[in-house]
Amino acid sequence: MASGIHSTVRSLETRLQVRWAPKWHEAFRDPRGGFYERLGKGFKPVLTGQRRLVAQCRQLSIYAHASLNDNKGFKPDLKKQFEFIMDRYYDNATGLWHFALDDDGQVVDKTCDLYALAFVIFACSHYYRATGDERAEETAGNVLRLIDARFAMPLGLAEALGPDSKPLPRVRRQNPHMHLLEACLFAQETWGGRNFEAMADEMVSLFQSVFFDSRRGTLTEFFTDDLKPHPEMGDHLEPGHYFEWVWLLKKHGAMKGAANLHDPFCLQLLVWANEHGWDEQYGGIYDIVSSSGYVISGTKRIWPFCEALKANALMLEAAPNRQDIKDRVTKMVGVFESKYMQERGFWTESLNRDLTPAADFMPATTPYHVYFGITETWDVMQKRGAGKSLGSALQISLYRARRSLSSAVKTLRTAF
Repeated sequence: MASGIHSTVRSLETRLQVRWAPKWHEAFRDPRGGFYERLGKGFKPVLTGQRRLVAQCRQLSIYAHASLNDNKGFKPDLKKQFEFIMDRYYDNATGLWHFALDDDGQVVDKTCDLYALAFVIFACSHYYRATGDERAEETAGNVLRLIDARFAMPLGLAEALGPDSKPLPRVRRQNPHMHLLEACLFAQETWGGRNFEAMADEMVSLFQSVFFDSRRGTLTEFFTDDLKPHPEMGDHLEPGHYFEWVWLLKKHGAMKGAANLHDPFCLQLLVWANEHGWDEQYGGIYDIVSSSGYVISGTKRIWPFCEALKANALMLEAAPNRQDIKDRVTKMVGVFESKYMQERGFWTESLNRDLTPAADFMPATTPYHVYFGITETWDVMQKRGAGKSLGSALQISLYRARRSLSSAVKTLRTAF
């Protein structure tokens, strides 16, 4: 990949590790335990009346991963956050997990949600890597057994269970299955064993046989109870999920010992999302389009950008036009830096079609996309070889030194 792109991604990763992740932890962490659901201007907490399990797990995953990187002085209390999740969200009596607490830590929604359970496994994997806490492995295994035993349907998995352990009537989606694949891939990578791999294989099989239409190159989002495209929402397609599937299929192929195993599917996903998801007039990736490319929702959230970054980087070698991919990554990073992300770690959650702000709050779930989007892309860059820009290396060294000095000054001011 061009040295300019390599240097740009390296710069993003440096800022992410040195400044953004520690700043997020400082702002989202509730001293009473857990993490706030939302931040407003000035990184001030916004009380929404709920603290979702999925938000807690995504936050824990970020800081567990960041604690293993070159973040000098960043020592989050991961054990405290893990225990908060276990104590408040897990129901020992039923073996189920609560969907949400209120701002005072009381249960407000006892729904046991598949999407959230996927992130319990994901968080346990990252927490274990950072701490070696064996409770994480036990918890992840128990969650997988819960899904196997109570969520299984004739085809695919139920969206959610009620407190009585019975499936709730919901529009079915590919998205929870996709994130369960993600969780199982990381869990298998962390602990090995056949169980997580078997579930990952099952999710990929569903993608190939149900979720993805290889004839049209489209990924269906919403389904009826028997996993047929939903009559009203079946043509509502999200380009961001196309990019996520590229990454996960590549990761699944690597787990099976053949990194290019799913490249024909990945190329179809990438080409469709790049062509139909990208706004050629203003730049940016649409939230929702139809199979014909008609724009259903012209707003542009930040997370599809992060997923598109790593998906395009991963497919550089397999893409028929490498220069097109390079140009796209350059454009994406340009919009990301100029419209979404600020130097201090603030971000704009959503933009209108003309790239003006469409939201003034920052959800706790979004840093997961920004963090892993950048770190996974940087991992791809490193595997492709070192960059050629000595100037970039010097700039990054100076940035790290400047941030270290700034932190030291802040510490002294606090002390005195």
